[in-house]
Amino acid sequence: MTRAAFGKTLALGAAAAVLLAGCAAGSSSADPSGDWSIPDEDPTAKINVVGIIDPVADNMAEVIDAFEKAHPTIDVTYQYVPFDDLNSVLDTRITSKSGDPDVFWVDQPRVPALSARGYLEDLTEQFSDRIDGLVPATVESSSYDGKLWSVPIANSTQVLFYNKDILDAAGITPPGSSGERVTWQQLKELAAKAQASGGADIGLMVGQPDRYYQLEPLPVSAGGGVGVTGDDMLTPDITNDGWVDAMTYYGSLYRDGVSPKGITPEQTDATFLAGKTAFFVEGNWMVPKMQDATFAWGAALNPVWEGGDPATPTGSWSLGINPFSKNKEAAAIFIDWMAIDGQGGYGEYRDFAELPANIKGLESYLAGPAFTSSQGGKQSAEVVNEESTTTAVARASTVGYIEFEEIIGRAFSDIANGADPATALAAAETELNGAWKQYK
Repeated sequence: MTRAAFGKTLALGAAAAVLLAGCAAGSSSADPSGDWSIPDEDPTAKINVVGIIDPVADNMAEVIDAFEKAHPTIDVTYQYVPFDDLNSVLDTRITSKSGDPDVFWVDQPRVPALSARGYLEDLTEQFSDRIDGLVPATVESSSYDGKLWSVPIANSTQVLFYNKDILDAAGITPPGSSGERVTWQQLKELAAKAQASGGADIGLMVGQPDRYYQLEPLPVSAGGGVGVTGDDMLTPDITNDGWVDAMTYYGSLYRDGVSPKGITPEQTDATFLAGKTAFFVEGNWMVPKMQDATFAWGAALNPVWEGGDPATPTGSWSLGINPFSKNKEAAAIFIDWMAIDGQGGYGEYRDFAELPANIKGLESYLAGPAFTSSQGGKQSAEVVNEESTTTAVARASTVGYIEFEEIIGRAFSDIANGADPATALAAAETELNGAWKQYK
């Protein structure tokens, strides 16, 4: 696909994706049953792929171009959908049973929910003997009930980035990339000092405000758990002391002006690169972008709750096949190339890619210039290795994850905007109990 074609795709946006779903609903359905396998020779086919990576701004265009050069008989139409719109787009398009999209991005905690809804093709038979070269934890996160429902292309961890120029001006000793961690409570104090004495406009910012992925470490480290319990993982557990304490802290960051209101997850990376933020908790994908920084920077281990155990988010994206797709063989070839072939085409050809799930790709990723050409990059490599191997905590694995993520995200937003944390969490727990009745 040409860059011009990607420009047209980008212009469509999420709204157009929904409109396309309406058009697709009138086409004939594919039989979701029936045996199939990954062929030795490429078929001539056209596949539709829905993803959350911007084709131009985040270099997904180069990835698709590289695939089409390697597999010239398979034409890919890539349709970009912002993360917040992905659920609604998939709901509309997969339930139409038109077979569009053929392939789509799957957030790994959503695997149980999507498989339970019948949105994912079982890939166990086709891929079980092809995944030895992937990080085992990512395969586990892409599986549910003993079956492989998607193939991982990425993993993730978090890094505490800091603007060294601001910290130096404020007389703050930077946290370390190994050894003792700063506590969340200490970090807030340091962030406020950086604003008062170091010229920082923003003391502390998280990369994905109000999202469960980013904020999960707070209640987990505070002893509150991942937020879901029970044998069937359908009992919300977000009103215990750990959760209330953690969310009281989160709300105080905004109430006290340490963290900014009104900045979306899509804007946080650029905001930190602008040079007026002291501390920034963001994923490993930020490290390559830091090569463009105009200020001295460093990387440290993630904060820990005072008296608690360290915890960091993990998991990332995998690729699934629509069970109604008419092009499953071509879709599987695309997934195999993206995730498994060589170093994995997704990580090899995309700048600023997430932590690769492909083991060879991961080795190459950490040996690249972003992690070796600067002191900050070398510190980041230490942090990535430490956090991804010792402190990673998977998000709640439940068939009700989609509802959980949406409801808890609204509660986080309310708390950041001044709502009482205990009241907001209790309301979210009540809403979750109602939403999850369908699964019991």
